[in-house]
Amino acid sequence: MKRHPRTLAILLFVSALVACAATATTEPTATTEPTTTTEPTTTMTTPLDQVSALANPYNVALFMNERSDRYVNVNFELPTADGGLVEWRPASDPEAVAVAAAALKTTAVGRRTVHGYAATIGPLEAGTAYEYRVRSVDSSETDEWRRYVCPAAEPAEFSFAFFADPQENDQLGYMAFAHAFLSASAFSETEIDFGIFVGDVVNDHDDRTQWNNFLRYASVFAFATPIAMTIGNHEHGAVSEDRMAAMEYDAYTHLPANGPIYEPFVELTDDRRPADVDDGKTYSFDYGGVHFVAIDTEIFCDGTTACAAYDHRNAQILADWLIADLTAAAADRIIVFMHRGPYSATYDSANVRTTLPAIFEAFGVDLVLSGHDHQYSRAIYRQDASVPFGRANAYPLGTVTLLGSIEDAHFNDYPSSIGPTYLVGNTAGTKFYDAGDASGIDLQYVYGGNDPVIPIVTVTAEAIEVVSYVILKDNPIDIVPVGVDVLERFVIR
Repeated sequence: MKRHPRTLAILLFVSALVACAATATTEPTATTEPTTTTEPTTTMTTPLDQVSALANPYNVALFMNERSDRYVNVNFELPTADGGLVEWRPASDPEAVAVAAAALKTTAVGRRTVHGYAATIGPLEAGTAYEYRVRSVDSSETDEWRRYVCPAAEPAEFSFAFFADPQENDQLGYMAFAHAFLSASAFSETEIDFGIFVGDVVNDHDDRTQWNNFLRYASVFAFATPIAMTIGNHEHGAVSEDRMAAMEYDAYTHLPANGPIYEPFVELTDDRRPADVDDGKTYSFDYGGVHFVAIDTEIFCDGTTACAAYDHRNAQILADWLIADLTAAAADRIIVFMHRGPYSATYDSANVRTTLPAIFEAFGVDLVLSGHDHQYSRAIYRQDASVPFGRANAYPLGTVTLLGSIEDAHFNDYPSSIGPTYLVGNTAGTKFYDAGDASGIDLQYVYGGNDPVIPIVTVTAEAIEVVSYVILKDNPIDIVPVGVDVLERFVIR
C-alpha cells in the first residue's frame, strides 16, 4: 500500500507554519466562573489558517451515545494517573457538574506515560447548548471550555458527513484531511450534526503519533460534533494476544456497548479476541428518527482480503444480533455503516456479501456505507443482483453503467423499496488505489480519481439526500485543494 512521497518543500513550509500555530491551553479556573468559551485570539482568514492552528493537547473528542437525544460521550487522555473529570453545564448557567471519568488504558510513550479516560455527559435537554471541559482531579491539567448543543427532540432534518479511510501516517496527511472537510463544508454550506467514520482512521493501529494526529485534526469538528465510528483492518488486523493487548482503538474511542457478546474464538490459531471485543465496534443508536447500525466486518475475516478463514460460529452470533436489533428497531429508516462493504470495486469481501445483504434487504435497510476500497462507488442490489436503471443524471466524472432498463427507475432519485443502496467512499485523506474494477463486481457508478470525496447525507421527513463532494487537487498529497465540486447527488425516497 504505497503512498506518494512528500516533497521537501512542502515539509519545510508546513513545519514552519505549524510551529507558529497557537497551542496554549486555558489556565484552570473556578467552576463558578461566568459562562464563556475561549475565542480565537487572531482572525482565521483561510481554511489553512484554521487547520494550522488546530490543537488538542488532551485528545478530546465527542462520541455518539446510544441515547443521542439525552447523552453524549467524551474521550480524552491525561499525563496523570490520579483520575480525570469532565465538568459540564448549560451555557446559561455558571454552575458546573463534575463527572468522574473511567480509566481506559495506560500506555508508555517513550519516557512518559499517558492515561486514557472516558465519561458521559447527561441527561441533557433537547435543543439546549452546553459547555464542557476535561481536567485532572487536582486541576493541574485543565482543558478549555468547549461547546456542545444537544439535538432537538424531533429535528425536521439533520445532516452528517461520511468519512472513509483517512488512514494517514503523518501530520501532513491529517492536515489535508481536515482541510478537505472544511472545503466540503464551506462549499456545501451545510452544518453537520455528527460524523461517521467507517474504519482505517489510522494506518498503523499501535502508532500513537497517528492517533494523536487524527484526534488533533478531527477536532476541526469533533469538539462540538460527535463521532460515530467502527473499526477497520488497520485498527484491528491479527487476532493474537499481542495484537489484542496493543489495540489502541478502545483507548481512543467511547461508543455504545450494546452489540453482540461472543463465544470463545477457537476456529483460528492463537485467536485471543475476548467475548466483548465488539463493544464500541458493532452497536446501534437512534438519531432523529433513523436507526443507525455499526458493524465490525473484521469478525468475518482473518485479516486477508479474501477472508478465506474466519470464525463461522461467532460470525453467526453477529448476524443473529443484527436480526434481533433490526427487529426491535422502531425507526422507519435504517442506515448501516461498516469497513468492508459487500459490493465494491477494489476488494471482494465474499463472507460479508454472503451474510449481510440478505438481512439488509429483509429489514428494509435504506443505505449502507463502507470504506476499505479507496475507490468511490454506488450500487443498488436486490437478491444479490444489481438493480437495472433506465435513466441517470449526467456524470462528468466517473463511469455510469445502467445495466439495461427493466424498471422505470432513475439512478439519482428512487424509492428505498427498490433495494438497499451501497455507497463506498474512496478516502477522505490522501491514499488512493488505481482506478479499475479489480473485484469483478457489477457497480452502477465508479469514480477512481485521486481526489478525496466527502459525502454529506441529509435526512428529511421525505427522503435521504446524499451529495458527494470531490475535493480537487493538483497533486493528491497537497493540503490546499484547487477547488470543490459535486461528484454526484442522489435521493432515496
